Amino acid sequence: MTEIPRKQTLRKHERLYVKTAIDSVFQKGNSIFNPPIKLLWVKEKEKSGVAVKVAFSVPKRTFKKAVTRNLLKRRMREAYRKHKITETGIEETCALMFIYSGNKINPYQEIESKIVLTLQHFKTATAVK
Repeated sequence: MTEIPRKQTLRKHERLYVKTAIDSVFQKGNSIFNPPIKLLWVKEKEKSGVAVKVAFSVPKRTFKKAVTRNLLKRRMREAYRKHKITETGIEETCALMFIYSGNKINPYQEIESKIVLTLQHFKTATAVK
């Protein structure tokens, strides 16, 4: 039997864009740090149709030009899209915020490897709790 490949998309309902949800991630969230990627995550009270909602951020203080910030966010989004989490070990929806904390522009392969490593750490953290 062949396995049906899953779609590698990142749709709007999978994105974290509500300000109150983003604020709760920053205020009450747990963190995982694999330089230059920092992951903040929290379990949401509201249940939605997806297991994980995600957002990406690059600090304006470190990277002054919007072109550079957008480049890094695109690289993080693409890496997450390829290796995204479809199921978690818990019933609630998790809100994830990826923050690029480095001070230089890393190549895509390095960002992708750090995102994959961070997602593995996240899976083990949610499986234990």
